[in-house]
Amino acid sequence: MYDTQQLIKIIDFWEKTVFESDLIFRPIVDKIDYKSKETIDIIGPRRSGKSSILKLLIKKLGVANFLFINFEDPYFVTHNEPQVVEELIDIYKEYFSRNLKYLFFDEIHVINHWENAIRKLRDSGKYKIFVTGSSSKLLGKELSTLLTGRHISYEILPLSFSEFLSFKGIELKGKKDLVIKEKSILKNFDEYLSIGGFPEIVKTGNLALLKQYYFDIIQKDIVMRYDVRQKNILEKMGIYLITNLAKTVSIESLKNTFNLSFEAVSDYLDYFEEAFLIYELPQFSYSLKTQQQAQKKIYSIDSGLANTISFRFSEEKGRLLEQCVFLELKRKGYGVYYYKTKNNKEVDFLVRQQSRKKDLIQVCWDISDENTKKREFDSLTQAMNELKLTNSLVLTYNSDQEIQLKNKTITLMPVFKWLIDSE
Repeated sequence: MYDTQQLIKIIDFWEKTVFESDLIFRPIVDKIDYKSKETIDIIGPRRSGKSSILKLLIKKLGVANFLFINFEDPYFVTHNEPQVVEELIDIYKEYFSRNLKYLFFDEIHVINHWENAIRKLRDSGKYKIFVTGSSSKLLGKELSTLLTGRHISYEILPLSFSEFLSFKGIELKGKKDLVIKEKSILKNFDEYLSIGGFPEIVKTGNLALLKQYYFDIIQKDIVMRYDVRQKNILEKMGIYLITNLAKTVSIESLKNTFNLSFEAVSDYLDYFEEAFLIYELPQFSYSLKTQQQAQKKIYSIDSGLANTISFRFSEEKGRLLEQCVFLELKRKGYGVYYYKTKNNKEVDFLVRQQSRKKDLIQVCWDISDENTKKREFDSLTQAMNELKLTNSLVLTYNSDQEIQLKNKTITLMPVFKWLIDSE
């Protein structure tokens, strides 16, 4: 059924890529519980660095006998049955080493019914298994059901700003470096806002790749996976949503704009989110019904992607800054919402941490104009009153100040400093 010689070459090829790769360390590697007996799954958008994370893990573990396969290898386009996984293991043991204990399967979702093969391998107790995938569904109930709960999930996004600086060779050893290297940091922050954090883009500066990333996500992670017939409309809707970042959208407005049914629009939004193209941000409410009925705000997976495929988005500096803050909050794993006051004023982010503590964050490019300051502060103070909070944060491009308003404190802070501090 399978070409043994071809599979030997595939195993050898992907094993060599582990040692040939010029890898830059990423902090998530130290957070992964590789000693656990559970299956480790690493989920995120394509090109976000999942393959590199697996290779970094292999090097950290220092194991000699491992099977590393990227299932986006062309061979698996036509050989995508779950049996191929076992065949790979058998061939490795026969031709490479019988002492195989570590399995690293990149983009495992390419294999049909992959979960059956992984469950069988896990239940045998012979292997430590790591898998990656480009579908957020694998993070939720689906993966828990497929692997009967015995797995640990990690979500990886494009580079954080701190990682971006590392990729650029800028090392920050302490607070003094924030002062000494501020000009260089700000210059790199401007570039980060412009090109985003996809690792290959940061390394090469080849922005043309970003359009290819977008169309690959549409074609490989949505059209092929869900058999979408109206590909042209799907592409246009994706561009429309990303052009309207940090704004609320409704299914009704999308339905009218693209002449689609309610069900089709709802499905497309789910597909975009499952493929990590967009995130939907709900409005905070103590009432679940109110929260579900309220319009959601849209954010992209990457500012560089947004700048490349959207219409004039890079001119919207405030929304670009807001996009950057949103992604960092997602990286931290916080519960994130936007907040509307009783008199309909909006605060960009309400953040709930595990302690159930709430934080309010407003994002504004430049708050020096008095009318802008009044608008932003009015929204914050109203929200603080309603939520019984005494502190809030305004993140700006480059303002650093603490303001007292009666019994409340509003801290102004440059986004680049907040991003570094949050690491």
